Amino acid sequence: MAMWTMRLADETTQDLVTVRPVVPRGAPGFDDASSDIDLIGHEYTAEPGIDVVQRVYTGADAVERVLEIMPDVLVVHTGIDEVNARDVSRQIQQWAPATKVLAVAAADDELLYTTVAAGASSALIVDRVSADLGDAARRLARGESLLPPRTACRLLNDVDAWAARSSDPLYPPPTLTSTEREVLAHLGAGEEPSWIASVFGVTGRLVNVHAGYAVAKLHRFMTGADSLATAGG
Repeated sequence: MAMWTMRLADETTQDLVTVRPVVPRGAPGFDDASSDIDLIGHEYTAEPGIDVVQRVYTGADAVERVLEIMPDVLVVHTGIDEVNARDVSRQIQQWAPATKVLAVAAADDELLYTTVAAGASSALIVDRVSADLGDAARRLARGESLLPPRTACRLLNDVDAWAARSSDPLYPPPTLTSTEREVLAHLGAGEEPSWIASVFGVTGRLVNVHAGYAVAKLHRFMTGADSLATAGG
């Protein structure tokens, strides 16, 4: 039996969300340095509740600048190179955990999933400038995670596989609650959070919060596994 009831903070009290984007140069719809349009698709002063600070184009610059200003959300395009999106997400999680990482990609592919597993807390598929990005950033700052179908399905399958083969009593794999499993299963089937919410008589925000809990468990397991591997080496 899933337990959906919980108390959520009033989202109307959310402060201004600072967002730093890191995108590859020349990415369609994301790189128009000659204008005052940002990758959220609005003039810098026109997106309520969002403060987009200077965009950067490499992973190394992203990490350096995040450590300087500690934005609420770092938007990482998986097309960046040099220091890739996975390494950026991992480093931000380790060095600046208060900054949440939103991974954006043109496809729900292996790179997007491994970026989430490495430390990104939310993921969005975009192939052009999209107002959805601003909404996704606000939601992430409130603890909500958006997961496209393949990423949600892979997360659920991987957690089950780890649980089945793990024999380490000192560092067991993450255990998902029945609610988290239901959320991931429905998202993996391609259903929207609003539809899932209507089925269970809850809010879409609550669905996204439970997805966020599942992602956080994945991060704790991956971080612990990396630490054990380093110690063993």
